Amino acid sequence: MLSLGLLGCATLSLVPLGCGAKITYPAASEGPRVPDATAERLRACVDEFGGDLDRGYYTFDYKVLADPEGRVVDVASKGVPHADLAGCTRIALRGMTVPEGLLKLRLAEPIARTNGQTMPERALVGEVVIVTVTTVTIVFVDLLIEAGVATMVFAVTLEIAKDIAEAIQKKPRWKELCDEELNDCLDSPKQSIPGSVEGSSLCLWCREKCTSKGWPEAVKKDGKLLPCIFNKQRQHQ
Repeated sequence: MLSLGLLGCATLSLVPLGCGAKITYPAASEGPRVPDATAERLRACVDEFGGDLDRGYYTFDYKVLADPEGRVVDVASKGVPHADLAGCTRIALRGMTVPEGLLKLRLAEPIARTNGQTMPERALVGEVVIVTVTTVTIVFVDLLIEAGVATMVFAVTLEIAKDIAEAIQKKPRWKELCDEELNDCLDSPKQSIPGSVEGSSLCLWCREKCTSKGWPEAVKKDGKLLPCIFNKQRQHQ
């Protein structure tokens, strides 16, 4: 959690947005930043769901897993107290385009080693850490989004893995089933129905709500239920 002085005084505004959520970065921050388009999608999520948060400062941690071509294949979040905000922001990061310059870093000499650790310390913000000989981890500069009485710190770590199958082999079976349902949903007419974020699909929203209990029957938007069930629906065991 950051101090009031740091957040109130040591920030550099990126996008002035009037009464809406505002994106800022710590002053004099160096290193790679979350792409502007992704930052804007995160801001849109905060605009939609951040108003439900109480006054205070929040730190949200995200681990983004991408393949060597820069395609994001998985996003994990921690510390987000609002389920809809957590789902929306994970979808936003799932759609992130990894800058080409960061993909080239996997060929560079390692800056630091973590001795087998899977997550670098946040003190290494903006640096690249070689976790294994096949994985590069980039810690983005913290992204701050202010909305009303709440300030949210988005701490995003990107992991580029050579062997994606090995990187996600520990994924629980229910998550694999949810991913299978997502693929079927994207092959159905449901894929053309708008989701919770502009430009996204209802299928992605339903996937975010999928749990060990199975694919959701519906999601709620503006007080109305949007069915997630589609013709190819399979029953989870």
